Amino acid sequence: MTGRYSIEATISYSTTASLSVSLGSSVTPAFVIQRTSPVSTVLVTGLFPVLDFNIALLLTLRAILGSATITMVGEYQLNAGDVIGIYYVANGLSVNLNLGGAAANVSTWAIHQMA
Repeated sequence: MTGRYSIEATISYSTTASLSVSLGSSVTPAFVIQRTSPVSTVLVTGLFPVLDFNIALLLTLRAILGSATITMVGEYQLNAGDVIGIYYVANGLSVNLNLGGAAANVSTWAIHQMA
C-alpha cells in the first residue's frame, strides 16, 4: 500500500576470528536498508563502529569492534509494490561475521505504515 512508513532495524554481529590487520582508510563496512525494485535506492545506512587509534610514530590502528549492534531508523515514502531489503556491504572488509552476535542478542527489523 502506498504511504509513509517507519522502518527500524537492529543488527547485532560478532567477528568469527580476531582481527590481525588494520583496515585501510577507505574500508567502511555497513548494513543498508535498500529499495531494490522498481528502482534501486539506499534508504538508510548503518556504518560499523570503527576504532581509529593513532599514536604518532608508534602505532596506527583502524579496526571494527569485535562485536556490536547497529541501529538504523527512518521514515520513507514507499509505493505499492516496492521491494525492501537489508543488505551487508563489506566495502573491503574481509572478516567473517556471525550475525546475531552473542546468544543473548538478536537482530530485528520492522516496517510500520504511518497514520
